[in-house]
Amino acid sequence: MNRKQRRASPKAGPKQGSAPRGDGSATQLLAQALHHEHARKLDDATRAYKRLLLLKPGHAEAHNNLGRVLLAQGKLSEASACFARSLALMPQLLEQYGVVHATLLAVLPAVGEAMRRAFNAWPERLSIEQLFGPAGLAAIGENPLLLYLLHSASPRRVDVERMLTCLRLALLNDAEGDGYVTEPALAFCCVMAEQCFINEYIFAITPEEDAKVERLKVILADALTSGAAIAPLSLAIYAMYRPLHSLADAQALIERTWPKALDDVLTQQLREPALERQLRSSIPYLTPIEDDVSQKVRQQYEENPYPRWVNAAGGIKPVALDAYLRGKFPTAGFIPLGKTESLDILVPGCGTGRQAIALAQDYQGARVLAVDLSLSSLAYAKRKLPAHLSDRLDYAQGDILNLGAIGRSFDMIDVTGVLHHMRDPFEGWRILLELLRPGGIMHLGFYSEIARGDVVAARDFIAGQGYSATPEDIRRCRQDLLQTPLGGVSRYNDFFSMSECRDLLFHVQETRVSIPALKSFIDGHGLKFIGFDLHEPAAQEIRAFFASNGWSMSDLGKWEALETKYPNTFAGMYQLWVQKSG
Repeated sequence: MNRKQRRASPKAGPKQGSAPRGDGSATQLLAQALHHEHARKLDDATRAYKRLLLLKPGHAEAHNNLGRVLLAQGKLSEASACFARSLALMPQLLEQYGVVHATLLAVLPAVGEAMRRAFNAWPERLSIEQLFGPAGLAAIGENPLLLYLLHSASPRRVDVERMLTCLRLALLNDAEGDGYVTEPALAFCCVMAEQCFINEYIFAITPEEDAKVERLKVILADALTSGAAIAPLSLAIYAMYRPLHSLADAQALIERTWPKALDDVLTQQLREPALERQLRSSIPYLTPIEDDVSQKVRQQYEENPYPRWVNAAGGIKPVALDAYLRGKFPTAGFIPLGKTESLDILVPGCGTGRQAIALAQDYQGARVLAVDLSLSSLAYAKRKLPAHLSDRLDYAQGDILNLGAIGRSFDMIDVTGVLHHMRDPFEGWRILLELLRPGGIMHLGFYSEIARGDVVAARDFIAGQGYSATPEDIRRCRQDLLQTPLGGVSRYNDFFSMSECRDLLFHVQETRVSIPALKSFIDGHGLKFIGFDLHEPAAQEIRAFFASNGWSMSDLGKWEALETKYPNTFAGMYQLWVQKSG
């Protein structure tokens, strides 16, 4: 669980004992409900959670806990609706994909069985009946949690992806008939279209399948030109395979009236991209972009803004940066900034803005300048900017290599997504240090030379096979990799959408570093190493490892020893915190 999730997550409930008594406030109702739940008085717990939700309908923890109780009672559909509502209120919990996936299987066992069948039959594509039995699409098509997940995030498991790939083809095949289409079936196809747009059409496609989609494209284009009627299902099916803006005269679709579910797809695939194109001209040009590597990286992200995300974190209670660091690194010897107002933060390489938005929400008094090379990424970020943050977060186009000329300084710099895509990450770090005020804090990210060995091997495989960074080759490459020992790269979340997979395996510039190189830079520039980001449960094991050896967690030399012994410790990346002297 990351830092944003941790602060937004429910607090621990009371220990078992006598039930709390009170005046019915939200806090007391939650305590009562938790007491009943711990005592296995599930009916009483259900009533208490429902009373709490009558008082506070937006209480994410209560929705989640009620779902847990209903699941224990075997009320799967009701539980699913509660879990979906909890995620809608706190979308950052989607990052705990393993937990969310296990919850989905618990409330919808048919999905687990369909995943197993699709995975075992692959590359054969199963029909809807083969996937779900006689109940067909009705077995899953109206499940609230599944529907929420499909229109909120790409799948992060190969078995889920294969099930959805089979399901998409089955829906395409069924759409060729003239049978009656129910409203739930159309709604499910629309949610599938939203899912495929989110993952940027990463699912494998057969030549026969592609030919059917091409014929459907011709039919839709002719109807748009002639003004003929278009069946909503046909449009939804097409949107599962290609974005609607790929149709000639696609904007004419907006002038027609559609069912609500399909109109949502038009918003996602036509209205929102049109808004992003308009926003490009409103983004300030902060610095020139002259370096050849910077220009190549910019071009990649113009074509594939990274990452594509749907919902910003919710339920965040801002804390002082000092308090956050003290809670995260209780033994670290950093000097408090003492700022709860006007905390100036720079986010270089902000991409599509998710991290910048999180920082503006996370810290008391945060004022954020977010900079990126790519206008496409920045336009996406600006469209997604919540209105309540618009006066505290600014976006601009620029290059780290030229940021020294902007004449500004910052209390904190968060640069976790870009240094590893520079020719020399340490040059970028040096430049940013000049913008950091004395005593300022930096949060940095780098790829590990040791931990990223599987990605390096996959990139060598890609180069040897001659794959290019086109959507067709990326789809084909992913399937080929999964048939080799290199298929382990699917452990990375970035494997499961087009822009993210390109970033993971096809990036035009990737540079990896080591802990000794980090230590050398930190020591050479008089920085204070505060600590590495660690995520549970690995964090507990690492702390125990350091304690058992009598090591200090502020000793980077000991971290090198740890990584040598356990090479996957930093499989995601090094994420570390340092402080500038002064």
